[in-house]
Amino acid sequence: MRGSLAFALATLMVAGPAAPVPEPGPEPVANRRETLMAACMKDQGFRYIPVGTPRRPPHRNTPEQELQSRTQYGFKVFAMYVHTTDKEAGGLAALPFDPNDRLTGALSLTQVRAYSRAYDVCLGSAVRRLTGRLVTGRFDLDRKRDKALRRALARELDSYPPAQMSARRYAACLENHGYTVRSNLPSRISSQLPESFVAERTRLAAAEFPIKQEGVEYLPTLSPAQAGPYLDREIKAALTDLTCATRFFRKTHQKEAEIRERVAAEWALD
Repeated sequence: MRGSLAFALATLMVAGPAAPVPEPGPEPVANRRETLMAACMKDQGFRYIPVGTPRRPPHRNTPEQELQSRTQYGFKVFAMYVHTTDKEAGGLAALPFDPNDRLTGALSLTQVRAYSRAYDVCLGSAVRRLTGRLVTGRFDLDRKRDKALRRALARELDSYPPAQMSARRYAACLENHGYTVRSNLPSRISSQLPESFVAERTRLAAAEFPIKQEGVEYLPTLSPAQAGPYLDREIKAALTDLTCATRFFRKTHQKEAEIRERVAAEWALD
């Protein structure tokens, strides 16, 4: 199971209106959100340490870097179990440290529940101030961001004839290599193979954790030896996907990355 304790106890669901992207500032919108969160949590009686990163230009791998990454990590679904200390792989022993986990770890269960409620209130307040959008907590924020992203990708890619043609050729290439393609829509084509491995990992977790807490991402318990065959299949699929995508979908991928970055900023998650 992964994710901070504060996130694990968050609540869900409230619809919100559309709002403009926050005005660019000297730091990422997410950093401004964290500063607002710290002040709000203090008002709620809790200490909160802002977790931010300096603004960097959007990073995209060069073709050579992407080939190297996929050769070693695939889609980075099962790589975390094999390359446990490798940050690039998302290794389980190299997960980013959230200093607030240490704070919540010292609280009683009653205090943790109060902290979680305060966290949700403060996150909702910060996102509303920065974007005008209404959310009730981290999981609600992620859910609404994901929904907005799917809509934006569909709106801006699926009706664009060059992208449609590229996606059809991309899908045919994957099928020629023996992979099942459920949709050849431009907004869906590039995520299908990665999602199939995420779904496989989720099935393994479901078998191991039949009783689950809502909103928590569960991961199966796998040794490097157990995860190795999964990663081998994932690497093979990732390299095939890269070949097909490079041949037919490269320019659309660039547009997709721009949409993802914009939507993240719209929800104070950049």
